[in-house]
Amino acid sequence: MSPPRFIRSLSFFKVCVALCLAFTLPVSAQTIHLVTEEWPGLINDTPQGPGGALWEISRDVLESMGYVIKLDFVPWKRAQRLVLQNERAGIVGIGLTPDRETMFRFPEEALLVSETAVYSKQEGAFQYENLDSLKGMRVGVSPGYTYSSEIKSATHFEQVDMPSIESGLKMLLLGRIDAMLANRYVVWIQAERLGVADRIKASEKPVSSGPVYLAFSPETSTEFLEAFSSALKHYKRAED
Repeated sequence: MSPPRFIRSLSFFKVCVALCLAFTLPVSAQTIHLVTEEWPGLINDTPQGPGGALWEISRDVLESMGYVIKLDFVPWKRAQRLVLQNERAGIVGIGLTPDRETMFRFPEEALLVSETAVYSKQEGAFQYENLDSLKGMRVGVSPGYTYSSEIKSATHFEQVDMPSIESGLKMLLLGRIDAMLANRYVVWIQAERLGVADRIKASEKPVSSGPVYLAFSPETSTEFLEAFSSALKHYKRAED
C-alpha cells in the first residue's frame, strides 16, 4: 500500500517560524493551552513531545504570533468538553459542523483538508464505489468523530463502534468487522506501526473529505480569530 498523497506533500506545510512574524499579537510569551486526542501521523503523543502535521502547523502559527503552546492529549469527548467550558483555549484537529459552529469559535482558515476512506482486508474482493456498496456489511466507526449526514443516517449497513483506530484494525483483521471508515492518513500510519499495512487496503475513492481546524473556546475574541487566520494563510503561502 503506497502512502497517501498527504505524506508526500507534508513538507509544503513546514516553514521557518521567522517567516510568519508579519502578524504578531501584542501580547508576547502568553501560554495557549490546547487539547486533542492522538491521530497517529497527523498528531502524535510521543515521549519527546507532540508531533505530526496538525501539531506542527498549529504550533508554528501560534508561535509566530508570539505565544507559548501547551498541548494535552485526552479522549475526544473530554477534549471537546474542556474547550466548551473554557478550561482549554482550543482543540486541534476538529471538523466543522453546524452544531459545532454554534459551540466553538472557528477561524476562517483550516489547518488542512482530511479524507475519510474505507479500509478492508487486502485479500478480500470488496471494492468501494459508494455507500450502497457497503450494503449488509459490518462497518467500524469511531464514536465522537464526525461523519457525513449520509453515513450517520445509513441503515443498509451495520455501524460498529471501534474504540480506537488500533482496535478497529484488529477487529478488521479478526473478521469482527468487514470494513472501517476512518481518516486515510491516520489508518495508514497506525497500520505501519502495527506491522499490518500489507494486510489492508484503502479505497481509492474517498467516502468524504473536508477541512480540519484548530477551533477555539467560546470566549475567544473575533480579533484573535482573524489574527490566527491571517498568520495561518501566511504560513501556507510561504511554501507555495
